[in-house]
Amino acid sequence: MRNKLKNIYTNAFDNIIKKHIRTKANTIFVLAGISPYIHLENFADCITDQATFDKEGNLDLFTPTWFGGVFPKLMSATTYQVLSHQQYASINEYLNEDFFKDRIVVVYDNLRSLYPIKKEEYIEKTDSNGTEKRPDGMPVYQAEQLKIGNKYFYSLKHFNDELKKEPLFSIKKEMTISSITSYQSYVLDVISDPYGVDVLVNECLESGIFSKKVYVKVSGKNVLNKTTLNTLQELNHLFNHFEGGVYIQEEEAIQKGYTPSKESLTLLKQYWGQNANFRDIQVYENPEVGNNIIPVSQGLLVDTIIKEYKKGCEGEQPRDIFITAPTGAGKSLIFQLPAFYAASKGDVTIVVSPLKALMTDQVEILRSERKYDRVEFINSDLTLIDRDKIIEGCKRGDVDILYLSPELLLSYDIHYFIGERNLGLLIVDEAHLITTWGRDFRVDYWFLGNHINKVRKYNNYMFPLVALTATAVYGGVNDMVFDSINSLNMHDPHKFIGNVRRDNIEFVIDTHDDYSTGGYDQNKETETVNIIKGIHDLDMKGIVYAPYTRQINRLKDKCDEIAPKMAVAFHGGMLADEQKFAYQAFKSNTCKIMIATKAFGMGVDIPDIQVVYHHAPSGLLPDYIQEIGRAARKKQIQGFAALTFSKSDLRYSKQLFGISSLKTFQLKEVLCKIIRCFYSNGKKRNMLVAANDFAYIFDSADEVDQKVATALMMIEKDYLIKTRFNVLIARPKKLFTKVYARTNQVGLDRLLEKYGECFKEIPHLSGTYHTLELNLDEIWSKHFSDRSFPQIKSEFYRQKFLADEGIELTPQIRVTINIDKAYREILPEVQGVLNAISVSFAKFKLKGAFFTYKEFVEELIQNISTKYNAEKIASFMLGTYSGYLQSSNVLEGDSFLQQRYHGTSMQYQVFSTNYGAKFTQLLRSFSSLFDGKVRQSVDRYLSISDIPLKNHIRLGSLLELMEFGSFETTGGDDPKIFLRLNDPRRIEKDSMSNKYSNFILESVKNRHKVSCALFEHFFTNYFSNENRWNMIEDFFLGMSNDELFEKYPGTMVNHIDILEYLKENKSYVPDGGDNTFSSNGAHRTLFLPRKQEFYNRDNMLTIGHQTKQIKKWLVDDPVALHRTIEEYEIVIEKDDFKVLSNRLRLNHFEYYRDFMRLKLLIDFPGYPSLVQAVVPYNDTPVKFYKWWRKHQGEITMNLAEKVKLFLAVERESSTALIKAHRAIIKK
Repeated sequence: MRNKLKNIYTNAFDNIIKKHIRTKANTIFVLAGISPYIHLENFADCITDQATFDKEGNLDLFTPTWFGGVFPKLMSATTYQVLSHQQYASINEYLNEDFFKDRIVVVYDNLRSLYPIKKEEYIEKTDSNGTEKRPDGMPVYQAEQLKIGNKYFYSLKHFNDELKKEPLFSIKKEMTISSITSYQSYVLDVISDPYGVDVLVNECLESGIFSKKVYVKVSGKNVLNKTTLNTLQELNHLFNHFEGGVYIQEEEAIQKGYTPSKESLTLLKQYWGQNANFRDIQVYENPEVGNNIIPVSQGLLVDTIIKEYKKGCEGEQPRDIFITAPTGAGKSLIFQLPAFYAASKGDVTIVVSPLKALMTDQVEILRSERKYDRVEFINSDLTLIDRDKIIEGCKRGDVDILYLSPELLLSYDIHYFIGERNLGLLIVDEAHLITTWGRDFRVDYWFLGNHINKVRKYNNYMFPLVALTATAVYGGVNDMVFDSINSLNMHDPHKFIGNVRRDNIEFVIDTHDDYSTGGYDQNKETETVNIIKGIHDLDMKGIVYAPYTRQINRLKDKCDEIAPKMAVAFHGGMLADEQKFAYQAFKSNTCKIMIATKAFGMGVDIPDIQVVYHHAPSGLLPDYIQEIGRAARKKQIQGFAALTFSKSDLRYSKQLFGISSLKTFQLKEVLCKIIRCFYSNGKKRNMLVAANDFAYIFDSADEVDQKVATALMMIEKDYLIKTRFNVLIARPKKLFTKVYARTNQVGLDRLLEKYGECFKEIPHLSGTYHTLELNLDEIWSKHFSDRSFPQIKSEFYRQKFLADEGIELTPQIRVTINIDKAYREILPEVQGVLNAISVSFAKFKLKGAFFTYKEFVEELIQNISTKYNAEKIASFMLGTYSGYLQSSNVLEGDSFLQQRYHGTSMQYQVFSTNYGAKFTQLLRSFSSLFDGKVRQSVDRYLSISDIPLKNHIRLGSLLELMEFGSFETTGGDDPKIFLRLNDPRRIEKDSMSNKYSNFILESVKNRHKVSCALFEHFFTNYFSNENRWNMIEDFFLGMSNDELFEKYPGTMVNHIDILEYLKENKSYVPDGGDNTFSSNGAHRTLFLPRKQEFYNRDNMLTIGHQTKQIKKWLVDDPVALHRTIEEYEIVIEKDDFKVLSNRLRLNHFEYYRDFMRLKLLIDFPGYPSLVQAVVPYNDTPVKFYKWWRKHQGEITMNLAEKVKLFLAVERESSTALIKAHRAIIKK
């Protein structure tokens, strides 16, 4: 078999050679991983150096002497030459990479990106903090080394994009669907195992067996990227030569009628009581093929986790478990019972939970209700003594379940928490946060997957990973399930996808036009307060969600003016005691209305909420469904998802996405900053950088650490997709140990006396004060271990730390600025850029109007030299010198630009003309640092929050943007980020490329755009409750927007009196049984509307929760009747339809107008009687346009109809079209 393989691919390689030497006889062929497939001896005469060919080694093997022998051969060769990739990479260490560029052809193994090495050549390891630093002795061509099972590999650095490349395997064969034929069949998981194909191919090369039948787990709803699909098809062609093949494995369906094991039942009764039984969860039998729901016992999920845990105990690789289950389905029980089982075997379970309150609640419930006290949580509020006590207890075996935040888990090696004990289970709760882009995105969740990989890689742990969430989209553009699985690097997970429908929650949505008078915020708040008062008057229990804290505070204040105890509020800015008070008041029904941000409710079990009302949606459809899912957790309660909606309400969703979204040029500037750090740190591949050093890249200084970590994560993931190896590794590090402070002589003497071992003085600084470097972490652990570290840190930065001992400490930041040229060369350039910015601001000041970022860039381009990037400089200037208006004449900080949101975009106005003075300050700082001095690097120690510190950081940022230098800050309260550069050349190349793009960023933007379009469709149009849930279900099962819009076109607008509807239906009780009649007497199924049926006026019809005769519906609720007629294509008697139309026109005109649109009869000038609007719309568009502008309340047009009208007017009389309507056409 091996000989046959070599014959086939020797011939293929020979053809590649012939193809290229026709045009260049002395072509250099670089072989990357193809040696095992060919008869190498056939090409021996052309191998430049046989002694080192395909040998693994560093520059101790590929020495200058070696290079001195190889280089002349390559230069003088008249026939083709063959190098191994190891030789080629080593030659590039002595030459410019482009030296042989025109002669090089890389022939590579496109089936694998990992190459085997011996165990003794594997030198990767972590340091004491769990950081994967790049080892100094790693060969230059190796990006990183990996241990997979008991095998060792390395990934190859990417070749220059400009080189010619030829894949050895170029013929593809389509894969077919097949069932696994034998227990020993090879199953390949390409979704969650990025190196599965590599390991398989290496196994085949080692054994010489290519006759394998391989079954690939592929989801039809998770489209494989093109590279992976091509690889599988090429592998299939290879295996087919030897009667093997690659097949698509049929997705397994969930087991029906499962009986829980005696083992799990015993555990359930032990901790939940002797009368306890497992509940059924409604899950999709096979979400790949349909929406068929089956009941599945919680016991099946519990037993599945325990079964995989047992596999790990026996040394077999366990499968992971991914579970989506609706709120209230008992997710905690599902992972806690297996945790109890693992504890009985002496193993630890770690639960990663995002919120402190969530951890505290779950631990308290385990102790009080389950009588289980071997559980603890660790967060930053604990004192060092308490934290150490818990950790020691865990290491000793007294604690078996440990709750941690993702940040904490990422900050330490796993042994820090559990010592030498075995990790039995790792649980990730609220896993949807991995893919929730926007303000609530938790970048730490993204880094979890890499950290978990590391825990498995460097330890002998064989634990299953269990990820749980309430809602997640299965496949499609908005996919969350496979995205989460991929991000967490889950191994071939069992997937249990819970039913997303909540039939006991009814949508009550009223849609209206934008407010015609008054400000948007004021109108919106009045509207929401009226709803809150109405819910209160109906004595119903509800949550009112608002996007921002400031809105919550204003709504609460307005409610207090009506009735002081009408509502309570909850948001992250409140004190912990205030939050607890509000929570308890709401839970106990002391106060029945909670006004909160969306964080309230995550993991909180309050079963009797009746109404969830949104001041305005702040996330996207998955977030909205999760939030309304907090209503009616008791099945006996009817829940209502209420919303008063106009299209302007989407501004919050767009704003919140904009706050956290990044731009391509910012990612590129991050790459530039990384490369500058690389060179300024002596080309070290391992670096620790401060998040604040990247702050100048972003629009504002808010949550810089989150933005920087997100940017680095996007860059890292993008490289992995493009190159199949980690070009860059970034890991957040919560390190606050080194700080700087200024003190007087008295303070220094007292510090020396008591804390001498915890600080050192910075020498040779002028002035009467002493500048110190303090190890805050050491002071805390040795002298203040009875207090929490955040307390110590907070006191230090508030200048209260050690004040009671008479020690004055003023926190300082060290700013290091480096310049690449002499000061006198750079100064005129900096002055020129600042002058250009001043001229631009002066023009906007003269106009006196607000302007956008884009408009500022356009103006700046007119004034600034083309060698500088106007986009970057504009973003920096607007970010660093703008602030919100605090009062009529005062801006935040030292800003001279006022910023405000206008719709979904940020606008700016030149508030004062002192920008000239601000820029003069920058130039003075520059002069004081470098004028008259030989040095090109300088340190300054500056007080936090002082203007000089801001100006030095601004100066350093501007120098970086102009590419004249670099800067960094140390000693601040900002977290650090560890960077490992496996291929700095690739990063440097991309940092200078105008074509750089980031696949992850583009995917996120596209997802948000698609989601906003769906959001608008969902809220703007009327759908019956059943169809709304149908649409939601289809969306969560991966249906595309186009398919959803076609299936649910939405031809009617929502018009409903929310409070009146709640009043009529609040006493309705959902019936879980099979009775024909419900408990309140409403007929359940007998008179539901039937498609295309004829109804006379005496026929009974059920709409919503009420059943009446047609004639009664005509009187009581003609709108509901008309909607049902339209939705089900029902036919009623002609006279009844006339009555219905008249009632709608006279009593419900807005609804009637919005439904009829251009079919509405209007009184139009020039026509003898009423005419359908569509007639003048088509016949005299300019005249109709002018009439419509004066009578917009009389006729409704959709966007397509408006655009058609505007285009017709533009053709006939362009001056008649107003500016706003021209903008719509351009859009």
